[in-house]
Amino acid sequence: MSSPSGIGGALEGLLRQAQEQQRRLAELQRQRAELRVTGASPDGLVRVTVDGDMKVGDVELNARAMRLDSFSLAESIQAAVDAAYAAFEERQREMLGEMLGDSEMVRRAQDGTLTPEDWFRQFGVDLSNPTRNLRR
Repeated sequence: MSSPSGIGGALEGLLRQAQEQQRRLAELQRQRAELRVTGASPDGLVRVTVDGDMKVGDVELNARAMRLDSFSLAESIQAAVDAAYAAFEERQREMLGEMLGDSEMVRRAQDGTLTPEDWFRQFGVDLSNPTRNLRR
């Protein structure tokens, strides 16, 4: 049986790990809020910037874009918006990978198959016995 100080030390270690995860998550949220990505239409006539809230910000039209008919211009704008959203998702995926440090974990988090047990196991915590193998 563990002594009270052993349990206290283990809980302190678990708390430190939780605080570190909270710090890393806050940093990821800060980086995401500051994120700005740009996408361009395939014809290069339209560029769109998406911010950290996934809102379209800047829309740049090349002077040649004004010669397009309304349908073609709308297609170019939509293609640039789609490219900006795709770039945003890719950058967000990269940021998550940097935080998790494991592309397999990122893939599983994105497809919804990452369990809490797997998440904690990456950081050395076994949820069936959370005080085992904690660094003191």
